Amino acid sequence: MHPFRPPKVRSLDMSLPRHTTIPRNIFPSADPAERSEGPVAATRGCPRCGAANTIGNQFCSNCGLLLTSSARQAAAPLPPPTTWLPSPPRSTNNLTVLVVVFFIVIVGVLAGVAAVIWGRQIPTSVPPPVGGGPRVMGINQAVSGDGTNWSLLITSTPTGLTTSAVKLTITTSGGSTALSPTAFASLTSGSWNMNRAQFVGNGGTTIVVGDRLLISTTTYPTGYGVQIADSQGILYAHSLG
Repeated sequence: MHPFRPPKVRSLDMSLPRHTTIPRNIFPSADPAERSEGPVAATRGCPRCGAANTIGNQFCSNCGLLLTSSARQAAAPLPPPTTWLPSPPRSTNNLTVLVVVFFIVIVGVLAGVAAVIWGRQIPTSVPPPVGGGPRVMGINQAVSGDGTNWSLLITSTPTGLTTSAVKLTITTSGGSTALSPTAFASLTSGSWNMNRAQFVGNGGTTIVVGDRLLISTTTYPTGYGVQIADSQGILYAHSLG
């Protein structure tokens, strides 16, 4: 007896013939970029806003611009930027006038105050001269021959002056009083030791040209001041020497 042997089965040859090309679209691709999504509609950009619109659209889907070639609208121009004009400068004419007027008023007030103060310091009128002559006494100063006395010779004088009205005053170089105001009538030879000054007159009680004063150079040295005056003012003022 022969053992059982199964019949040999020829294997099915599934190999493809050489140089056979398999179409790529038979199997779906895993890459979404390579998948075909169907036909893509043609688009065109809006001339105003640049948004993409399908060729068949008559109006832009973004800004509403008419897109048909027969009645295409031009892009609407943007409104010009708002310009703020500066306000016109204020007129300075009125301010200048006010400043000038104010300055003139201030100057006038100050001038008036100064005039009042100055008027108080300076007498408004000069006392009338005695006898109509000038209120000045001319003196020629010299030293006596022996050098012991100053000799003050009167060369001119207002008319009508009397020895009782005119007085002599002598001050030191520092301004102190050396001889208090003394009437010419009291400056006699008898009072020489007390006053160390003497009036030598030729007209009695009236002072005339040629009268003189003798003043001691020892008691009243160089630099002392001499003043001759009456009730109306100073007739002569000078230093000795």
